[in-house]
Formats: sequence, structure tokens, C-alpha cells
Amino acid sequence: MIDPKIDTRQKLIHSEQSESLIDTAVALADSAVQTRAYELYELRGKTDGRAEQDWYKAENDIRGTRKQA
Repeated sequence: MIDPKIDTRQKLIHSEQSESLIDTAVALADSAVQTRAYELYELRGKTDGRAEQDWYKAENDIRGTRKQA
């Protein structure tokens, strides 16, 4: 049910604010993953060739997700 008392401009502003908050949360999560991936790289002695594996492991560490192969 639509509430006629709510101004559609307020809905738009609220929607834009929500999108902005989501974008900020995603950017912060990506930054944390990037930091963790670099830590993993350093722990391996800064050897090249495993950036993708480090990134996926960092995602799992930060986000607590398990990617099924």
C-alpha cells in the first residue's frame, strides 16, 4: 500500500542514500580484502604468480564465505 503522505522526492533521496551506503560498504570490504591479500603475499615471501589465489583466500578470510570449486 502506498502512503500518500510520503513525498516521492523523499523516497528518491532515501534510495540514493541507501545506494551510497551500499557503495561505501562494498568499497570498505574490497579495501579489507586487498589488504589481506597483500598480507598473504608477504607471508609467502613476496613471491609472484599467486595473486588470484591470494585474493580469493582473502575474500574467504574477510567475508567468511566459502567458494565451491
